[in-house]
Amino acid sequence: MRVVLLSKHGGPDVLTVAERPDPKVGPGEVRIAVRAAGVNFADTLARTGLYPDAPKPPCVLGYEVAGVVESIGDGVESVAVGDRVLAGTRFNGQAELVTVAESMVYHLPAALSFEEGAAFPVNYATAQAGLVVMGGLKAGERVLIHAAAGGVGISAIQIAKRIGAEVFGTASAAKHDAIRAQGVDHAIDYRTRDFADEIRRITGGEGIDVAFDALGPTSFRKDYVLLRQGGRLIMYGASEAQTGERRQLGTALRTLAKSPFSSMPWWKGLAVMNENKGVFGLNMLHWWDSEGSLDRVIAPLFPLLESGDLKPVVAEAFPFDRAGDAHRFLAGRGNVGKVVLVP
Repeated sequence: MRVVLLSKHGGPDVLTVAERPDPKVGPGEVRIAVRAAGVNFADTLARTGLYPDAPKPPCVLGYEVAGVVESIGDGVESVAVGDRVLAGTRFNGQAELVTVAESMVYHLPAALSFEEGAAFPVNYATAQAGLVVMGGLKAGERVLIHAAAGGVGISAIQIAKRIGAEVFGTASAAKHDAIRAQGVDHAIDYRTRDFADEIRRITGGEGIDVAFDALGPTSFRKDYVLLRQGGRLIMYGASEAQTGERRQLGTALRTLAKSPFSSMPWWKGLAVMNENKGVFGLNMLHWWDSEGSLDRVIAPLFPLLESGDLKPVVAEAFPFDRAGDAHRFLAGRGNVGKVVLVP
């Protein structure tokens, strides 16, 4: 089978198309003929060597796919050969064939394309875990979604609007029409405005209830200060650790150094109770490893996906031999929605 191989750490050019043996299928496993595979910012961090949970190169990245069931192992009952499905893959997804546990395979709604199916598992699981399970977002509350035009950002907007929240979203000005169309009430251009000042202005100084942020310590600190009584900050990434296409060690080290001061400073001790705020850290890969599946966050969303109330947005689909361009596209922050690869 053909795969997108991460040959070594480096720039986008280290991604090449290679031949690998077809994966085997054991009891309780499903082999999928991949039609589309998701690309996440974590893939770009893994490529540059900044993602410690990633396998060591040479390896195949990719957390999610959509395709057709090619074969099944003994004991598999929920799907059959020929079914259209989507699945979480926990790496190895950017290949023509991938084998996964039956527990990670879900039927792909008929109205969705394979590209849209590959845009669902990681993005929507992350948004649901952060906003609903951890953040407890409720109707009428105010939520700030950073990087609102990205794959996770758009998923979070759709979930927040379904709940009935008032949504603040940061994105470059060129993307404001797109995020408003998804449901953002207050679009903020982070390149020309201080988002914290804008939120104080819009809310009359009251602030927000939930902040959903994968940018890093610089914005975490501002988010935390913006929270009003009972507010919750969900930190699920640190994209500021990498700028451009290659690893910048100085940038990564500065991000790490700022982390202890970003949200709930260690020196406050018990005094933090007086602020009546909460801080959550979210790592979906660790969640996945701990629970063995993403059912707790994905299963509640499937009725909405099947009804069309949730609709994955695909920014662009790149063929396998242009995987490097897909990473460049993400690094350039040009996408509105999910970036996917197709064999």
